[in-house]
Amino acid sequence: MPFIISICDDEVGQLKYLSDLLIKWSKNRNIMISIKKYMSAEAFLFSYPDEPCSLLLLDIEMGELNGMELAKKLREKGDMLPLLFITGYSEYMNEGYEVDALHYLMKPVNEEKLFSVLDRYIMRNPADKSILLDCADGIVRVSLDDILYCEADKKNCLINLKKGEQLVCLSGISSLREKLGDDFILCHRSYVVNIRYVKSITKTDAILDGEKTIPISRRLYESVNKRFIEFFTKG
Repeated sequence: MPFIISICDDEVGQLKYLSDLLIKWSKNRNIMISIKKYMSAEAFLFSYPDEPCSLLLLDIEMGELNGMELAKKLREKGDMLPLLFITGYSEYMNEGYEVDALHYLMKPVNEEKLFSVLDRYIMRNPADKSILLDCADGIVRVSLDDILYCEADKKNCLINLKKGEQLVCLSGISSLREKLGDDFILCHRSYVVNIRYVKSITKTDAILDGEKTIPISRRLYESVNKRFIEFFTKG
């Protein structure tokens, strides 16, 4: 599913400029997005939430209902839709904090600053179990649920995905493991495996769904076996 990013701004030129930046960012990061454009706060409210939105880039200075008033209406309903304010006036910054805005960018929007905010959003979004990896082909967004196991390859790592694809990640296995979360366990000095795809454990191997076999070192067998039992008996 793509990330649905909405832009709400009453200037046609600004809508195009921000849309072009989002497209460039998504291509650079290999992230699938869908962009929706609105010329007024009223138009956005009319469509939302029937048309879902993952992130709203929101101009503040608009017609009868400005961007800050739109944000307050959303928050009054308990809606915590992530908001990125874009404006030409710095005096709105304190109000932006009051509605728990993701960030506040001044016009003209700097490409590097926007990309940095979007990167942080992708990394921290609790609804999205994905990470950004520095791979041989560039920055790639990968869903954690798509990763079967990772294998050390000299200074790099090979990321093996469910569909049989393999990515070359430009980092060591230790640093990569720290990004992957609790479902990924070190079973050998050269292997990290996604516990949810482990079908059975022997003294020497982890057998994955599809019968792929991953080695387990003697030193790590007890911790791997314990984690396997805990994962599939929890709850």
